[in-house]
Amino acid sequence: MDSFDANRSSVALLTAGRGIRPPARATTQKPVAPDSPEKGRRFRSRDGKPLRLRPIHPEDQARLIRAFSRMTPEQVRLRVFHVLTELPEAAARHLCKSDPEHVAAFVVTDEGGEEIRGEARVHFDEVTQGAEFAIAIDPQFTGKGVGWALMTELIDNARARGMREIWGHVLAENGNMLDLAHRLGFERESLSGEPGVMRVYRRI
Repeated sequence: MDSFDANRSSVALLTAGRGIRPPARATTQKPVAPDSPEKGRRFRSRDGKPLRLRPIHPEDQARLIRAFSRMTPEQVRLRVFHVLTELPEAAARHLCKSDPEHVAAFVVTDEGGEEIRGEARVHFDEVTQGAEFAIAIDPQFTGKGVGWALMTELIDNARARGMREIWGHVLAENGNMLDLAHRLGFERESLSGEPGVMRVYRRI
């Protein structure tokens, strides 16, 4: 999963959001009061599995590599726009040590924290006041509210940082991500010179 200079390097693009669905109703998330900022907040997936959304930690490196290895080739292609078979250790280490001045990164884990089920981050540009998002979901947890939880967290963080817009690049064939973006109030536009790639964006 992934994105230092999102959509400009293979590793960065790994975090581009794709293949996720919001829960049928907001009430299915069942949020619980957070234990602490670092431990994040607990919620349940659409099928009732207890999960936790929290900031990414440097200790997540091995979990992140395992999470990437569970992604299907199609999921990887939809995120990086080409084939990438594994997440290098150096890339995982970098992703787990994001600069809080410029990036907010989060993971959804099992309740006990054993495995990462989703990862997302947003890059802040103070000049343009725009925030670029990137997201990846464990294939066994797509369509279960994980993407919805992560995206709403990114939107809230971008708004709190004073950003005026949150945006990302999505392949036009990636209906699941485009559907999620639409449900979250994003608009879309084609990119000049990049056929098959959409820019989704939302004022915040």
